[in-house]
Amino acid sequence: MSPPGNSKYKESGTARLLGAGTSGILELFTFHPVDTVAKRLMSNTERIHGPGQTTAQSLSKLNQVIFRDAAAKATISKYLSLFPGLGYAAGYKVAQRMYKFGGQPVARDFLEHHYGQSFTRAFGDRNGKAMLHATAGSLIGIGEVALLPLDVLKIKRQTNPEA
Repeated sequence: MSPPGNSKYKESGTARLLGAGTSGILELFTFHPVDTVAKRLMSNTERIHGPGQTTAQSLSKLNQVIFRDAAAKATISKYLSLFPGLGYAAGYKVAQRMYKFGGQPVARDFLEHHYGQSFTRAFGDRNGKAMLHATAGSLIGIGEVALLPLDVLKIKRQTNPEA
């Protein structure tokens, strides 16, 4: 959170980048296993539960789809098997968060310094500020496209590690 407007302290670029990087790492360790399970279930072509199958058979097949080679291993090995493509994911997610959350305030400050009066004249005091923030976010979003190949590599490792 940035300091209040009347504060004598200015936002630090280092704090922005460290906070954004930390959020990327926390998001990665929280949601990467969930994302892997979702990708594996979506890419599964076989039926998990069918007519004539017992619940135990269906759960065994689900276990095989989710954990693949680690299905028969210990619980910790199963959990660790949900982190394929972690390197690509870390590169993508941490870079994305640092770029987005660290870069948008810089873009906003730049726009405010150079074009703030133009936004205020064109959209009014309140709406001008909102449009300035939206423009900064849009400019950063356009640049985020450069990071998408890392996400594609992460998905390939999650669904087909042999490729």
